[in-house]
Amino acid sequence: MKNNIKFKRRVSLHILSAFVLIGFISLSSCVDALEYDLAEAGSKEDLNPPAASFKETVTSDYLTYTFANTSSSATDYLWDFGYDGDGDGVSDSSTELDAEYTYPYEGSFTISLTVSDKLGATDTYSVDIEVVEPEIPVSITPDIINGDFTDKFDGWKFDSFSGGTTSPFNSSSDGSWLNYDGTDNGSKTAGAKWTSSTSTGPATSKTRYAYQAITVTPNVLYTIEYEYAIKTDNSDRDGGDRVVVEILDGHFSTGAEGVASSDAGALVQSVGNVANGKGNFETNKVSFTSNGSGLISILIYAITNDELYVDNVKVYPLN
Repeated sequence: MKNNIKFKRRVSLHILSAFVLIGFISLSSCVDALEYDLAEAGSKEDLNPPAASFKETVTSDYLTYTFANTSSSATDYLWDFGYDGDGDGVSDSSTELDAEYTYPYEGSFTISLTVSDKLGATDTYSVDIEVVEPEIPVSITPDIINGDFTDKFDGWKFDSFSGGTTSPFNSSSDGSWLNYDGTDNGSKTAGAKWTSSTSTGPATSKTRYAYQAITVTPNVLYTIEYEYAIKTDNSDRDGGDRVVVEILDGHFSTGAEGVASSDAGALVQSVGNVANGKGNFETNKVSFTSNGSGLISILIYAITNDELYVDNVKVYPLN
């Protein structure tokens, strides 16, 4: 009986040992299998490798460029701007998604973007740019129609004027002694004329306004120039006899609209009030900055008790 018990114990121990051994072997196999499945860097195929690309844009400051990153499947970025700004022997760089860089002078530069992903794949895209200061465009010199008034009213009338007159002034042969180009004519030329009955201050239905719409380069410094003369026979209006020359903000088809724009405030106003007598012309010049559209107008009127003359109206850019 004792022998049977000992035999059963031996069998049980052998069976237990066998199970332990089997379990150890199985565990070792699993560990080996796990170790085999772990991928090393670059050991897996990159199904979506990164592709580098970007769009370069020059700003209003021609030395500064912005670079919009249009790459795909990338996680890391390295910009090379093709210029060593700090003198360390290496081109200036950035690791930002998008970039901006200001070059110190005109020239040719190569910009490169290298992108990579977490599997270690990389791609590089490069663009050559020419940093060049743009030429300043020549500003428009408007053609003032009948600026010397040789063709009477041509070019100086509103299309319509409710409550007023479209007649812009009185025609006259007592204009400046100078031609439109500044040369001496040797005698008086044609001109525009206002009298007490056609002046404003206050305005009446007989008040005459010379009006001309012109187009100039937007946001550019211009000068309006004109000649004028005032007789001295009669007592002056309050504030003195004077001609008023304005640049209005916009084009206007009716006199009412033009005068309303003047009342609201002109882009610039020039007042000529030196009275030296008939035929003794003064030259006035005043500068102004054109509006954003380049659509402006000239408006001329007089506040006077005496005869007043205007001639040789010009508008030109200062650049």
